[in-house]
Amino acid sequence: MNRTARSLLAFGCVALPSQSPASRSFARELLLEETSETSANASVGDLDKDGDLDILLAKGRHWPLHDRVLLNDGKGGFAVARNLGPEPDRTYSAVLSDLDGDGDLDVVVSNDQPDRKCVYLNDGHAVFQIAGTWGQPEWSTRNAAVADLDGDKRPDVVAANRPGPSYVCLNAGGGRFGEGLALPAPSATTIVPVDLDRDGAADLVVPDRDGGQSTIYFNDGHARFERSRPFGPAASNARTAAAGDVDGDGRADLVVGDERRGTFVYANDGEGGLEEILALGAKEHVPYAIAIADMDADGEPDVVVGCAEAPGSVFLNDGKGAAFVPVSFGDGRGSVYGLALADLDGDGLVDIVAARSDAPNAVYFGARP
Repeated sequence: MNRTARSLLAFGCVALPSQSPASRSFARELLLEETSETSANASVGDLDKDGDLDILLAKGRHWPLHDRVLLNDGKGGFAVARNLGPEPDRTYSAVLSDLDGDGDLDVVVSNDQPDRKCVYLNDGHAVFQIAGTWGQPEWSTRNAAVADLDGDKRPDVVAANRPGPSYVCLNAGGGRFGEGLALPAPSATTIVPVDLDRDGAADLVVPDRDGGQSTIYFNDGHARFERSRPFGPAASNARTAAAGDVDGDGRADLVVGDERRGTFVYANDGEGGLEEILALGAKEHVPYAIAIADMDADGEPDVVVGCAEAPGSVFLNDGKGAAFVPVSFGDGRGSVYGLALADLDGDGLVDIVAARSDAPNAVYFGARP
């Protein structure tokens, strides 16, 4: 089936139907907290190097709260919890990466103005100390991303700012970052680093948040982004996006959640461009968070969408990116601002961590129906 035909079949539908029952359910829920606060994101990684995966909750958004570290008991329970830092702040994302090259996971925190944006270094036992800052406190930063943009084998930081411009901050070593390099994007709440043109360098995909044209900024391998290309509709209200090879052609594709239009798959055209081909989910279910992982252990990347005041959906991929079987998760309470996907209880099935505002943060465990 060609891309035009796939677009016509999928336009306006919930998902293309399948005769086979879904191979996963996500009904078992674990509430991570009793409170319903303004959480914004979740990250997963082995923070204390004990072999299981822990959770870092980014909290606050526009209102100061403590970010929280939740340590896994090895069975998907999280009884041990502590604050990331000494002070509450307005956090949108807390991204895990080995910033100083010592083999453990450190944290880049993206804070809204007027809070400083902090770097926390890990002692190897999930005890974090502020080692410095990145960017500028006056930036209205939403989500941050990390990727090696200049080819020096160190993770750099990308700030998605609303309003723009957005910025790239290069890693100077030891968890220190240089001054920001501006990207002329007018408004962004997410930026996706991904190599679209397959030249070995991570490009930056910037979906426009406030009615403008979304743009791809191509990396020359040295963190210079002089070449760009628009994609998507002329007027975009994209809140979230994630990259993955959903159609199995060996090229990175993109899934974008637009607050007004819904969720769409964009296929890589082979030259680094993105072509809208497929709608996922009902337009009325407003997408707030998107993540991509193999949720049914068939070797194909699936798409997970968290929504505002509606249950989320796991869209199970047919392997060609042409049809997706939707499986619901969650109770529809609050708004899912962030997602993290990983096997938290060691059963070989991928679970969903949902960072919610106005509802408790939660884990939805994958199971065979």
